[in-house]
Amino acid sequence: LALGTPLMAQNPHYNNGPVWRVIYVNVKPGMGDKYWSDLGQNFKPIYDEFKKQGWVVDYKFYTNPVTEHPEDWDVAIAIEYKNWGTIDEMSEKAASVTEKHYGSRDAMFEAAKKRAEYSTTVRNSLAREVTLK
Repeated sequence: LALGTPLMAQNPHYNNGPVWRVIYVNVKPGMGDKYWSDLGQNFKPIYDEFKKQGWVVDYKFYTNPVTEHPEDWDVAIAIEYKNWGTIDEMSEKAASVTEKHYGSRDAMFEAAKKRAEYSTTVRNSLAREVTLK
């Protein structure tokens, strides 16, 4: 069984690429300025540090101009990791970077509570990018 796993990872049709986490967010009406300010003040410096540490390759933001219902996503945040192992590697270390940015663990949790006042996560997904052979 253990020998079959590496063989299953190979595919005759495509090559494996980086892993993407995509977070879909609904920004509550009238809260766009607070949401985007929070991204600039908190997400950006933290993820820039993650890039500097080599845990994140890149990140991008997308907006959804055609929402289908009031709870649909408004903003998608796509975070590119080199591979699955990078996510495991950074899981323990990233918390200390985040806590350092906010100044304390309590401040970090308070910021998350405040963020919930103006946005909600609709969905969070992981996907591996592939290129056709």
